[in-house]
Amino acid sequence: MANTVKSVRWTDDLKLAIGESEVADPAAGEVQIAVASAGICGSDLHFYRNEFTPRPGVTPGHELSGTVTAVGAGVSHVREGDLVGVEPLLSCGTCSFCLTGNYHVCTERGLVGETAAGGMSELATVPGHTAYRAPEGADAEAIALAEPLACSVHGFGKIGLRARETVLIIGAGSIGLTALIAAKASGTTALITARHPHQQEAARRLGADEVIGDDEAGRERLQELARMRVVDVAVETVGGRGDTLLTAQLAIRPKGRLLLLGVFTVPTVGINPLLLAKHEVEIIGAMTYSATNGRADYQIAMEMVTDNADAARSLVTQRFPLDAVHDAFGAALDKSSQSIKVHINPHG
Repeated sequence: MANTVKSVRWTDDLKLAIGESEVADPAAGEVQIAVASAGICGSDLHFYRNEFTPRPGVTPGHELSGTVTAVGAGVSHVREGDLVGVEPLLSCGTCSFCLTGNYHVCTERGLVGETAAGGMSELATVPGHTAYRAPEGADAEAIALAEPLACSVHGFGKIGLRARETVLIIGAGSIGLTALIAAKASGTTALITARHPHQQEAARRLGADEVIGDDEAGRERLQELARMRVVDVAVETVGGRGDTLLTAQLAIRPKGRLLLLGVFTVPTVGINPLLLAKHEVEIIGAMTYSATNGRADYQIAMEMVTDNADAARSLVTQRFPLDAVHDAFGAALDKSSQSIKVHINPHG
């Protein structure tokens, strides 16, 4: 039986539009979800600014949670009424990468909300294996934050982050602040740079051991940290077009590690290759998440946001209904609105 639902879609002229359409019951292997919360990601903003090209007709939203309303044949790990989060990666499931849990680098990789319909809709239909039952006591808004947090869980796993190390996070947007949650949960001393006062306040609320401003005093402090040789791991979370990768590199002690989480919109950015070699700094790139070690980064992130629910929810600064999607994207783009993470709540 088809359901008439309201959703947001990219138009042929690459704009966002709100409309109604019929959504069929889930097919075999699929799960249908009444979306409770869908976050606007930095990559969504790249599409909105036409820095990336969206697919016409696709509903955006890859950070989503909600309640299962129907399951297709063959789905048994979730049932109607379950609160679930969606790990939005799509892959072939049969290549050597997929079979070893590295589905995030599958050559046929897709993404719910980019190559297939996503969460900015009253109902979302997703492959069953992407739906994860939320831990006991979780709430929908926090679970929608598991996706960005999973990126840091994955990155820190790749770089071998250890308790009692000192981590410097460059940038206090949603990725930087979720990285802060992951760093503190790992037992590290966590420092973070934050440009805006509301980001600095959020970082302190999340337990940052030191918040470094984007000013002359902040730049002097980064130089001091470099001289002290105390930063074991630096994490770049800003991306874009800036020189933040170099900023991160210059702060690291010799034999330290640099983790790249930010999404850059230019093909090349600066580093200091002489210091890279001289100090034997390791640079590791990380994109999204996987289950390389037999356990999904996304599952770990769900448990982490449940254990730190109040802190995680504090990152959601604005909430909008579907009809106000342009206001939502505008707030996410405008840092003077003091936005960190903007969520769309399709059911009000």
